[in-house]
Order: sequence, then structure tokens, then C-alpha cells
Amino acid sequence: MREKLDLELFNNSDTQTKEDIVKSLGIYELRGLARALGIKSPTTKVRELLIDDILQTISTGKPTDPQVSRKGRPFKKLAHLDSIVSMIANKTEEKEQDFETTIAFNQEIPVFTSKCLDLAKVCGVLRVGKVSTYFIDLRSNFHVFLSEEIVKEKGLTTGDFVECEAYKINDNSQYFVKNITKINMSDFANYKSKPEFEQKQVLPSTFLNGENLKILKGGRNILINKEPLFLNAKLKTLLSFLEKDEAVNVFLGLNLCFEDSYFAFSMSKMHSFVTEYLQGEEVSYDRIIDVINFVTRLSSQGFNINLIIYDIGLLLSTLKLRFNENDESVSTQEASRILKKIISLAEARAEGTTTTLVATIKDVDTTNTTIKDDLIRISAKID
Repeated sequence: MREKLDLELFNNSDTQTKEDIVKSLGIYELRGLARALGIKSPTTKVRELLIDDILQTISTGKPTDPQVSRKGRPFKKLAHLDSIVSMIANKTEEKEQDFETTIAFNQEIPVFTSKCLDLAKVCGVLRVGKVSTYFIDLRSNFHVFLSEEIVKEKGLTTGDFVECEAYKINDNSQYFVKNITKINMSDFANYKSKPEFEQKQVLPSTFLNGENLKILKGGRNILINKEPLFLNAKLKTLLSFLEKDEAVNVFLGLNLCFEDSYFAFSMSKMHSFVTEYLQGEEVSYDRIIDVINFVTRLSSQGFNINLIIYDIGLLLSTLKLRFNENDESVSTQEASRILKKIISLAEARAEGTTTTLVATIKDVDTTNTTIKDDLIRISAKID
């Protein structure tokens, strides 16, 4: 049976508190809550519509678009739905900022059923939520959890990059951190989180020059890509050139063949966010989320960043698959919004730091309306 929710619980808090807490939930929590409230087809709705439907249902006591009872396998009960209901029914001063209206991650909890004494070296981008703090290891896709104490002690937040030793806690690829060795490329003992401050964007005006390359710092740069990465001499020269720059280098490549993936991980001065064939769009989507969080966090901490997106057309098609956007001729709201978010990461800042975007595009994708309008027309071309 689908889980039912006692709507009378919601009446114990004021309207603004209900609205604030509902808006703080991740997309998976919103879908679970919508199902419990009897709202129809929550997995097909964008975040904003889900929030509107949930708040309307809470207000009126009945869903505007009710779920039709039908046979079939029951939905899996959403973890922590009871605590979500409790939060809405009881005031809380703690407010969690959403990452984006579209991009949200599922909050998970560690389940301790065993402990392995062997330590695995893992690294990834933190996701800090109300329920837990964890990251997805860039090599293995293990979900690695951190204690609340260490998060508070070091002032860790979503987007921080951590390198750790962790032990396995169950048979579901969950791990728990024993030692943190580095945070945002600094030794653990020496790391101090800087307060974030609003940075003023300015016009990019300087170039990285060398190896017959000219790259606009703090701007958007495109390179037409005609070969796989491991065979592409020009692209490999560009990546080697960027590795010599005094900046944090971030490489995002999705659905790569073995040879391309091997090459990406072989770049010692590159943070490689990679997925291979057969891993699916969900794993790729996680990589996209982590890259956006990582670059956003680093820019707020005063780092210079080079962000390299390998095959922007493949990234867009992956997003369309993730959001069930099957019409190849158009990109609907969700995929386009995330693509624009990635493109907007490129900026020069008055403080003197930059985030430089370098995106490769296949010939066949240069006529794609979304790529042409959102990226090519506002980018410098690397010849």
C-alpha cells in the first residue's frame, strides 16, 4: 500500500514555516512527500511544480491533481518521510539552502551492519544535508559518509573536495571516513575554511598563451573535436598546457571509452570527473552535480579554476535522458537550465581570480540549437 499522511499534522505550524521547510527538501524527498499526499505522477514533475502542488495540497487538504489508485508494485517507502512530516508539523530554526531549483541530491544515511578493517583511499565532493554528509568516490562510486563532528569542526560544506581513508560499513557499497588527509588540496591539519563573500564579476581581459593556443581567462572557450580524446593530439596538448597553469584544473567527461577514461585519470594535475560506458545517466548526473558544486565552492574561496568539459553535446544528451526529454530536436527546461548553469560558471572576478571554461564540441553538434544559442555564440573559438 502507498503510504498515507495525516494532513492534520501540518496544521500545527504556520504557513511560512511549512513553505520554508518544503522548499528546503531535495527532489527525492519532495517526490516521496507528494506520493504520501496523493499527488499524481510526482516523478514526472519539475521541482517548482512539485513544491506548488505540495503547498496547495497542504493548504486545501486535498491534492489538486489526485493520484489514481492502480495495481502494480507498490512504491518503496521514502526514508525519513516521517521526520519530514515531523519537521513540517513542528517549527525549526534550521534552514537548508537548496543547491539549485532543479539540481538536488538525495539525502542518505549510513547503515552500519559490519566493519572492515581494511582502509580504502577515496575522494570526492561533499554533499552536506540535514540528514547526513557524504560524497561519491570518483573512482568506485562508493558512498562515503563523514561524522557530524568533523563537518562542524572544519566548517565543511557542500562543494568541498576531500581526500580520505575509509572503511566499509555494509554490503551496499557504503563507507565511513576514518581519516581525512586533504580538504580542497590543503593538508587536513592546516585547512581553514574561508568565509564566503560576494564577488563582483568583471569583463575577462587576459589570455593564456602558449603551444599555439590562445585561451580567454575567465571566459568561455570552445574547441571543435573530431577525434576521441586518446587520439586527439591538439586536445591532449591543450590539457597538458592547462596542467602547467597555476589553477585548479577540473575535467568532466561522460560516457567515455576505456582509452579516454584511462587518459583522463592519468593527468596528475587534473581533478577528473569521469563516467564510462554502461554506467548510465544517473551516475553521469551525479558527476555533473559534483562538478558544479566543486567549482562554485572553489570560486567562493578565491581559487583560479580551469573547467574542461569534454563533448558538450554528449553532456546535453545525457541530461535529456536523465529528465526523459526524448525529443532530440529540442531541449526542454531542465536540461537547458543545467547546461546554462555550467556555462555561467565561467567568469572573471574583481578580486583577480577567474573560472575559465573550455568546452569541446563535435562537428555534428555545432548545429544543435541549444548549443549554438547558449554556448557557441558567446564563446571564443580555439583554433
